Amino acid sequence: MMKRPAIFLDRDGTLIEDLHYPKDPEKVKWVSGAPQALKELQNLGFLLFVVSNQSGVGRGIITDSEFRSVHERVCKLLKESGIEILEFAYCFHKPEDLCKCRKPETKLILDLAKTHSIDLSRSYTVGDKWSDVLLGVRVGANGILLGSAQPEQNPPDLERQNQSNFPTWAEVVAFIRRSKIN
Repeated sequence: MMKRPAIFLDRDGTLIEDLHYPKDPEKVKWVSGAPQALKELQNLGFLLFVVSNQSGVGRGIITDSEFRSVHERVCKLLKESGIEILEFAYCFHKPEDLCKCRKPETKLILDLAKTHSIDLSRSYTVGDKWSDVLLGVRVGANGILLGSAQPEQNPPDLERQNQSNFPTWAEVVAFIRRSKIN
């Protein structure tokens, strides 16, 4: 079976507005341009995955029920927009747990890539934090930072690596469209 490219998406601040430990599904809203971008990426042939740290659960800030309610709201928004997320992969650990699944650690993406026969060299990570970019670099994918972080804020191990920074979803999609290898 031929390996396929994928987009590994962060959730809070990338797909939905960052509410800092979201609890109320009624407050969940798309990041500007996200549904159109995801639809276009899907139409370009990318498999879509969500890979997200959700330490609010592990810290006791968000209950399991609150997490599930927000997750269901995200799924509803995706379905209404005709977007198929092949799988969601969440890490609920706290940073001090030093687990192998908390971004920028690679376990979640490597497991997804193996299960779904993903070509990481033709894939992208997209997120609003440098840990999302570093994750892409570590697995051999292309890391994209969505938002307004300044280039001088790059962590030292990201210097001269395969990473990009774009302020809007439209610019992310344009970059991926230009650089997509079939």
